Amino acid sequence: MSSSNLNKSVVKALEIIELLDAQGAMGITEIANRLTMDKSSVFRALNTLKSKHYVRQDHDTLKYSNSYKLFEMGHNVVRETGLPKMAYRFMRQLSRDVDGAVSLGVRDGVKAVYIDKIESDATVRVSMKIGQSLPLYCTGMGKALLAWMPDKKVCDILRGVQFVKSGPNTLDNLEGLLANLAEIRERGYSIDNEEHIPGLFCIAAPVFDASGDTIAAISVAHVKIMLPDQPSVDSLSMKVMGAADDFTSSLGGRRPNQKNMAAQVLDRR
Repeated sequence: MSSSNLNKSVVKALEIIELLDAQGAMGITEIANRLTMDKSSVFRALNTLKSKHYVRQDHDTLKYSNSYKLFEMGHNVVRETGLPKMAYRFMRQLSRDVDGAVSLGVRDGVKAVYIDKIESDATVRVSMKIGQSLPLYCTGMGKALLAWMPDKKVCDILRGVQFVKSGPNTLDNLEGLLANLAEIRERGYSIDNEEHIPGLFCIAAPVFDASGDTIAAISVAHVKIMLPDQPSVDSLSMKVMGAADDFTSSLGGRRPNQKNMAAQVLDRR
């Protein structure tokens, strides 16, 4: 489409939304510098987006970030495209195989958002709410969504995020997280061993599209005392990864070649 047919104000507003999605909270000057826009144009665009509830402004820092209105719209899109519906049979089978709570999640900015779930029938069980959002850096779901991205993109997404030690094993710095993501890529799945919630053990694996990009992740959560030994963990991990791989195949997706992925990560650091 010719650029002469585009509304420049709309383009600028969308570029701001996309930047905030990638970077998190930013001030007017930061946005103007990144997008090579004058501050008055950024201010007007942000005021318009704020008035329509697409962005919000922190009262203390005065920085802007995307609002949950975008998530709500995205949730409607997910529902219409049927991703949870398409994942259901794989999640249901996995739930039967592991007797654990199975969740499907996607990335929304710096959070992992749960878009579907199947509860466990176990006496002691873990429950995640649909629409619940959790940090990317300290959850099995979040790390599975991040691990197959180049390190530079991970750094861009998490720039400005404060690593809060919410569990006994929380990774509390970016360097430690990047090292853990490399391990996740190598074995094919992520583990949250009391990183987000004490006593909770979670395993997650990514779902890929046809280009090899991560579009979602499937996770199983257990109370840690229900997994008494390493063979139990190994068996659970293989079942979770198998379900995610089967769902990937049903979508016409593909898992990225490990060697090519490693080279891509190094090239983009």
